[in-house]
Amino acid sequence: MRDAALGALALFLCAALGGGCATRNVREVAFESKGTKVELRTQKKGTRVVERNFDHPATIAGARLAHILSRIDLRMEAKKGSKRAPAVPTESLYVIADGLSQALSKANSNQEIAVLSIYKTKRFGIFDRKYLTSFVAYVQEDLLYIHFSASDWKIKTRHKNEKLPQPAIGESVMRFRLLPSKAMAQVDSTSLAVDWRDEIFRRPTRTRITGTGRVVRREILMESEQELEDVSNAPTMPEHLSPSTLRDLADAEEGRLKGELSEAEYRARRREILKAAGAPPPPE
Repeated sequence: MRDAALGALALFLCAALGGGCATRNVREVAFESKGTKVELRTQKKGTRVVERNFDHPATIAGARLAHILSRIDLRMEAKKGSKRAPAVPTESLYVIADGLSQALSKANSNQEIAVLSIYKTKRFGIFDRKYLTSFVAYVQEDLLYIHFSASDWKIKTRHKNEKLPQPAIGESVMRFRLLPSKAMAQVDSTSLAVDWRDEIFRRPTRTRITGTGRVVRREILMESEQELEDVSNAPTMPEHLSPSTLRDLADAEEGRLKGELSEAEYRARRREILKAAGAPPPPE
C-alpha cells in the first residue's frame, strides 16, 4: 500500500513539475480514409508541451504532395540483392497525399504529422495480405521533411491483432535507403528535405494515373486548367483494379508522357493490360 502511494505521488509530482519525465506523444486524428490514417502528434513532458518550432499550419496542395511523393524512390535490401522501388506505392499515393495536405493545414507549430497507410492484396478471391507504408512529416524553414519508417512492408500475421509499429524519426522496421531526386536533399538514409515550392513539382510524374472514373482522385491531381482539360478528355476506366494492374497502367502512361510510346501504342498497351486483368476496355 505504501509503495502504491509513493508511486502515485511520483506521478503527480512529474505531472505538476512538467520536467524530468519521459516524453510521450499525444495523438489527434486529422484524416482517415481507405486504409490511411494521418495523425497530428504533440510531444509532452508531464503536462508541458515540447516546443518544436515547425512552420505550421502549412498550405501545400494535395496534387503537389502527390507529385513530390511519386518522385521518391528507395533501394531495398532483399535476399537476392537490392532493388529499386517507389517509396510510396501507387495504390496508396493519392489518398496519402490528400491526407497529408489536410493534416499540414490543421497542424500547429508543435505538431508533427504521422502517416500510416495499409493496402490489401487479393489472392484466390480474398484479401489475404496487408502492406504498411508509414512516415513522419513536417515543414520547417520552407522545407518539407519526410522521415520514412516503412514502405510496402508486409504485415506479419502476429501484427494483425496487435498495434502496428508507429512511425518515428530515426526509426524504421525494414532496411532501405531513400534515393532523392531533383529539389530534394538527403538528411540520412531514411529521411529527405524537400524544396516543395520548386517548379518541378507542379507537374505529375511517372505514377500519374488518369481516367479511373474516380472524380475525387482527379481533383487531387489537378493544379492547372490544362491538367484538368487533359484528364477530362481521357477515357474512363473500370474501378477496383488490382495494384499490379494500376502499376502497369502507370508505366504505360509514363511511357506516353515521355514520348517512348506513340498514342496508338499507348492505347494498344492499355487495352492489353485491361484485357489481362479481365476488365472491359475503355471506350476510345
